[in-house]
Amino acid sequence: MIKKISPIFIFFFSLSQIKAQYNDAQLWENINVEKNITPKLLARINQEGRVTENLTIPSFNYFDIGLCYKVNKHIHITLAYVWEVKRQFDESWSTRHQAYLDVTLRKKIKSFMFTDRQMLMWQVKDYFTSQYGKIPDYYLRNKFTIKYEKFFKIVPYLAEETYFLTSGPNDGTRDSFNRMRYFAGILYHPNLINEFEVYYLIEHQFNIVNPPTNWVIGLGYTHTF
Repeated sequence: MIKKISPIFIFFFSLSQIKAQYNDAQLWENINVEKNITPKLLARINQEGRVTENLTIPSFNYFDIGLCYKVNKHIHITLAYVWEVKRQFDESWSTRHQAYLDVTLRKKIKSFMFTDRQMLMWQVKDYFTSQYGKIPDYYLRNKFTIKYEKFFKIVPYLAEETYFLTSGPNDGTRDSFNRMRYFAGILYHPNLINEFEVYYLIEHQFNIVNPPTNWVIGLGYTHTF
């Protein structure tokens, strides 16, 4: 009897897991403007928007302003502030404030550039309107990228990024992985001051109700003064 019931149980358990997954096709865009203040110090402003719900609803926008300091060709340090608004399932908008510090390590081997970015991020959500608004989330984010830089104008790359939530207002999600992202993209440099980017991204989220998997087409543009 147990042998007969077990396959049925496994089948319905698998169906429940599939139902618990929420898949969404999205479009992300970002525009980045950079200004070299000194040979080692760079200021930047970045805007990103997202269209979600299978490419039907604009639901995310943020502005990032920061400074990047080049210690040397192998080590870069960035400090930035982010203002973000995100559409919720009840169609309200959530406001977030973020600040982060990251260190990026760079190493070139022949035509391959390897970068590893370690980021500490602080975030508060709905500071004036939520009972948990003044309790910050702290994330550790790591992004590892491999670029093939044999050609100047076209640079293909692969990347992987993880979010680890170290603390926050909800004790049930502390010390846990929050999401993972996998990238495949191409950078196009028509000249020294302009860069265009197109990429495909798969994002998995964890430790939330109905964790989504997002399938993303991304478009980007960077201009450096």
